[in-house]
Amino acid sequence: MEVVITADSTCDLPGYIIKENGINIFPLSILLGVNSYLDGIEIHAPDIYEYVKKTGELPKTSAVTPTQYEKVFSEITSRGAAVVHIGLSSAISSSFQNASAVAANYENVYCVDSKSLCTAMGLLVLKACDLRNSGFDAIQIAARIKSLVSKVHTTFVLDTLEYLHKGGRCSGIARFGANVLSLKPSISVSTETGKLDVAKKYRGKIESVYRHYISDCMDGAKNADKSRLVVANSGNVNGEIIEYARNAALKNGFKEVITATAGCTISSHCGPGTLAIFYMDE
Repeated sequence: MEVVITADSTCDLPGYIIKENGINIFPLSILLGVNSYLDGIEIHAPDIYEYVKKTGELPKTSAVTPTQYEKVFSEITSRGAAVVHIGLSSAISSSFQNASAVAANYENVYCVDSKSLCTAMGLLVLKACDLRNSGFDAIQIAARIKSLVSKVHTTFVLDTLEYLHKGGRCSGIARFGANVLSLKPSISVSTETGKLDVAKKYRGKIESVYRHYISDCMDGAKNADKSRLVVANSGNVNGEIIEYARNAALKNGFKEVITATAGCTISSHCGPGTLAIFYMDE
């Protein structure tokens, strides 16, 4: 039976990878005032930053609707194929609950909560594609991906707390303290709860912080699955830093290093200048 891998747009994989692997993407919606746009299709991260600059307000994000999932799951299963869907962390969005509710109406649709975001989630999507290409069926793929969720390392370092503050995820006092002390927090995503937490606080100019963060990630990757690593950013990160991270990963034995740009959903919460390194443990 043919297996189709689907994922929410928050997997933030580059377009060429999505095309090469035949991944079906469900776009979340981005709300700018009264107008709604599809993430990665009708709107992109620079549009978000321009909107915030002009209005001082953050856009809102909206989950993938049951109707969107229903349309695609129905089309795929009606031709005799099975679906393995990998969704944005259920602790962050109701998209996964919507997908699961629709999937319950089909025998061959299996949903996996990534408990993650951005291309950390994308690593699970690509692993599902690897398994499909190796001949595994949908049940086996879903079970294997669920077992790998806890092995994904999801961290990122922020240049600004402004977006988290505007979104209610960072108190004014914490933001003021960070600005005064030149602190740049590294955020981690719990593989148990899918929630965000501060992993470490760096101090200094952002270029130096990026390099320190990259070094820490490489030190923490001693037991990593060296087949693949992702360097992602939300825009405004110097290309030299991206190349520095890429070279550090290759030097540490990673065979494939993917560079990716965060989509609107992630950028709406983190703001520009966010750098992330994602990998999986063996």
